[in-house]
Amino acid sequence: MTYKSSHYRLRRIIIIALALVYCGCMPKCDGFASNIVAKPHQNKGVSMMTLSRLVETSGLALALLASTCTDARAAVLPNNILETPSAETQSQIWQLPNGSVELSNPLTSFSEYKLTNPILLGAGGGGAVFATHPMNDGSSTHNNDVAVKISWVRSASSVEHECKVLQELEVKHTRNVEWCVAMETYPPDIKRVMIALQPVVENAVSRVDKIIPDVQPLAVQAIVQTFIDMLHANVVTTDVQTLMDKETGKVLFIDLTEAQTMTTPTPSYLDLALASSFISEIVALVPTSLMDTASKTLVDELLALHSRGEYLSLPIYELLGEQEVLLNPKSAEIIDDVIVALQQQ
Repeated sequence: MTYKSSHYRLRRIIIIALALVYCGCMPKCDGFASNIVAKPHQNKGVSMMTLSRLVETSGLALALLASTCTDARAAVLPNNILETPSAETQSQIWQLPNGSVELSNPLTSFSEYKLTNPILLGAGGGGAVFATHPMNDGSSTHNNDVAVKISWVRSASSVEHECKVLQELEVKHTRNVEWCVAMETYPPDIKRVMIALQPVVENAVSRVDKIIPDVQPLAVQAIVQTFIDMLHANVVTTDVQTLMDKETGKVLFIDLTEAQTMTTPTPSYLDLALASSFISEIVALVPTSLMDTASKTLVDELLALHSRGEYLSLPIYELLGEQEVLLNPKSAEIIDDVIVALQQQ
């Protein structure tokens, strides 16, 4: 309904009310129901009862106008993004471009958490993500904020897969990657899923050059550390998403819906295509001015890995050897030596 139609509706209501006053036929309102009783035509002024009924009818007209204007406002909000609290169910509903999300407050779907105060962080093709705060009831040790991601119907399998990959990375002690601490069915629609993620990063940006210059090297080091950890875990992804704390340089890899676990011991051609894209995206995260920091960190991480008697697969070393912009003489030598050794096995 538009504003124009609401004005016409109000005008019609007022005309009807005035006509009823003039004719002495006023409705007796009880909520939104009315009983009309015909009365004789009067020309001797307006009685007190008539005035009372006029006030009553005018109140009804104003109530209808308020309802109409609310409907009109909702219709013209951009992208139809609405947040609607529901007093009856103590829940909130968000109307988003890809669908709607309803969350109870508190949210009790996860057995380990009772979560309150959901705040929309963002929404996309994979789902909608909310920041929530654990309710402190004296028995819970969980005090840090929890991100809750709710899938759409079409993305349910991707979000479920994301949680499993994150749990796999956690088992393999991958640094700087969010944790999937729980997964449940989305109560309003069993064809959708919801996952609980930690940590929630505040004051975050997605690019190294947007954080304080003094901590930019720390961010680059963290990116390369996670890069090698993920390759060692045989997990690669596309559309790499990171959150970086502007003050500390801490990095968190998020949104791994596109992540895949490569086959071992030899990755498939599809795995290698994904790995090549992953490597290129990681390199693109590093500013040119800090590429030397990335190269030194790569050397440190490879030496630490090899000192434990652990290695990446031969095709991954070959892909790394093609990244000339990332390699310094030391890292190039290490990779070449490993390639030769693995080829001789």
